[in-house]
Amino acid sequence: MTANLTIETFPNEAAADYIHGKAVADPTHFGNLPPQLKQRAFTVAGIEQLDALQHIRDAVAKLPEGASWDEAKKEIAAEISPFVGGDDDSKRTTASKARAEFLLRTHGFQAYAVARHQQQMSVARDFPYWKYETVGDSRVRPGHAALDGKVLRADDPWWKTHYPPWDWGCRCIVVAIDEDDAEELGITESEDMPTPGRSGSFTFDPTNVAIDIDKYHDSQRFQNNPADWQTFFINPAKNVKTVRPNGTECTMWELCMDTKYAPIAQTLAKQSRKDRRERAVLIDATTGANLKEFTGDANGVQTGQTMDNGPKTATLHTHTRLGAFPSPTDIRSSLVARSAFDYIAVPGQLRRIDRGEKTIGEDDKQAIMDFDADNAKGRLNKQAWRAFVDKLEAKGIIKMVRVV
Repeated sequence: MTANLTIETFPNEAAADYIHGKAVADPTHFGNLPPQLKQRAFTVAGIEQLDALQHIRDAVAKLPEGASWDEAKKEIAAEISPFVGGDDDSKRTTASKARAEFLLRTHGFQAYAVARHQQQMSVARDFPYWKYETVGDSRVRPGHAALDGKVLRADDPWWKTHYPPWDWGCRCIVVAIDEDDAEELGITESEDMPTPGRSGSFTFDPTNVAIDIDKYHDSQRFQNNPADWQTFFINPAKNVKTVRPNGTECTMWELCMDTKYAPIAQTLAKQSRKDRRERAVLIDATTGANLKEFTGDANGVQTGQTMDNGPKTATLHTHTRLGAFPSPTDIRSSLVARSAFDYIAVPGQLRRIDRGEKTIGEDDKQAIMDFDADNAKGRLNKQAWRAFVDKLEAKGIIKMVRVV
């Protein structure tokens, strides 16, 4: 028996969420991103404005939200039109329509495939085999045609590289079937499956539906070649500009870290609210790994950061007072230890602090020490402290952003 898993073209909430979840990325350095992040990013060649990319991405998402193909294509083309074709209206119209079609086929087909894959995995116990099917017309390429009708287990690793769409313009699908149908059709062993190559620039893995730096770092490539993590993952990710869900600009690497630590921060913040004890995590800034967790008291928590390990580490810590605004101790520790960055969390909020490009002067250092002493005695002038921190930010000494 074949599983009835046909996904209605419109609408499909899971497919729409997948598209909305893609981080917009400036195209200048997009090509250098590792495959894991390319799939989770959205870009359009020649369009540097991140807000324009957001509008185009959201227009693509309207396809699985219920718009017809022509309606979605028209809206995408209208968004793209100002950036293509120069002053020639005819060329601009033709180019924008072609781009719109390409974006719909690429991101739309991938989104529906992710939704289909999730459905199929949810019934894999009853339908443990998958059958590969092409559209069957004259446009099917030889490499895809060679797979038509092939059946193998749903958990076979072959699907990780060839679950459709596995190349540009791929229109193939996978159908889940039960064991009786699989045996009747004939099961192909993994080693006997054709493995046609894909275009080097194409990336798609239906299980890669969320940014997960732990999963990426634990991959065989980076475990076998640790130096590659910095060269081929972190450095390219740091060069690509994107936008957080709240609209603030950041790099792709910062977004990776935010995505990992936002839920961790909220768990720790709720624990701190319950027992009035601050908590902290010391983070390896080069891998994103948790190095160690600490529990303090209502007045603070120590992480053991020093000037020697500061630039290689970052911290996440909770507050029981001052909300998610940095305390004098936070700023002093960040600037003295020179940590890569710091997160401050309370329930419902997460703030990130980065060192700015400017060096702090001696007068400001002394002012921080004085504020810190007042805070330790319970007589901190919060209004004056907030004004001072705003001044540090205006000078370019620190940079703060609300993540959540």
